[in-house]
Amino acid sequence: MTGTLPKEPTAVKPFDPHKQSHQLRRLKPTRKPAGVFSIAVAFCDSALLALAFFLAASPFVLQPGINISLPQSPFTGGARFGAMVLSITRGGWYYFNDERLDLDRLRLALKEAVVVQPGAPLIIEADERVPHGTVVKAWNAALEAGVREVSIATRTSAPATEVATP
Repeated sequence: MTGTLPKEPTAVKPFDPHKQSHQLRRLKPTRKPAGVFSIAVAFCDSALLALAFFLAASPFVLQPGINISLPQSPFTGGARFGAMVLSITRGGWYYFNDERLDLDRLRLALKEAVVVQPGAPLIIEADERVPHGTVVKAWNAALEAGVREVSIATRTSAPATEVATP
């Protein structure tokens, strides 16, 4: 025998029939956690649903204000955003910047408003039963205050439909 050592017998591992069941019992999740993305999607979905509800319900909320029945006109013009609004009730009261004014105080309020908003147009919302002279007084007060553009608000009338006669 020439210097080789005999090999030691290696230990034989016993047969384990439940090896695979031990691996399955570790309860590893098959999916990864949802993470921030799915939470953000759920939040955005809820926010858009709430926004849609408030937009749908907002026309049914009564707005405080004065009751004016505007005259009808088949023609309409647009008003620029940021226009000043003067309302005249059938009682002859002027409402400007949420204040009830008489004609003298209206002149002062219009002059102050022209200083704050120099190029803003004025829209006069007059009830259809207000005398023409009352509207003209308000118009003249606006022109005296330096308002360059004055418009009268109307509501659109229903388009006339022709009924076919047999």
